[in-house]
Amino acid sequence: MFLLPHLGTIIWVSIVFIIVFYILSKFAWKPLLKALEDREQSVESSLSAASEAEKKLQNLKDEQEAIISAARQEKEKILKAGIDQRDNIITTAKDTASAEAKKLLEEARKSIAREREAALVEMKNQIATLSIEIATKVVHADMDDKKRHEKLVDELIKDIDLN
Repeated sequence: MFLLPHLGTIIWVSIVFIIVFYILSKFAWKPLLKALEDREQSVESSLSAASEAEKKLQNLKDEQEAIISAARQEKEKILKAGIDQRDNIITTAKDTASAEAKKLLEEARKSIAREREAALVEMKNQIATLSIEIATKVVHADMDDKKRHEKLVDELIKDIDLN
C-alpha cells in the first residue's frame, strides 16, 4: 500500500536539510540576494540611462529641426535679398538707359534744329546774293526793251543753281 519512509531516514534527512539550509542561508543566499539586488539596480540604472539618452536624442532631433528651419529661413532671406538687389539693379539700369536715351534724343533734336537753322541762314544768304546778282544784271541791261528784259530774267532764273 503506501510506502512510508522509516522514521530514522526522516530524522536524518531533516537534520541534513536544516544544516544545508543554515549553510546556504549563511553563505549562499546573502551573496545571491546581493547579486540579484545589484543586478536589479544595474537594470534600473540602465533603463533610466536609456530613457535619458532617448530624451537627449529627442532634444537633439528638435534642435536639429530648429537649426534646419533657421537655415531654410536664412536661405530664403538671402535669395529674396538677391532677387530684390537684382530687380533694383535692373530698374536702375533701365532708368539710366532711358534717361541717357532721352538725353541723346534731345541732343540729336537740338543738333538737327541747329543744322536746319544754319541751312536756312545759308539758303537766305544765297538767295540774297542771287537776288543782288540778278538785280545788278537787270539794271545793267537795257531797260527799254521789255521783251528783252523778260528774256533776261527767264535766263537768269534758269541759271540759278539751288543746290
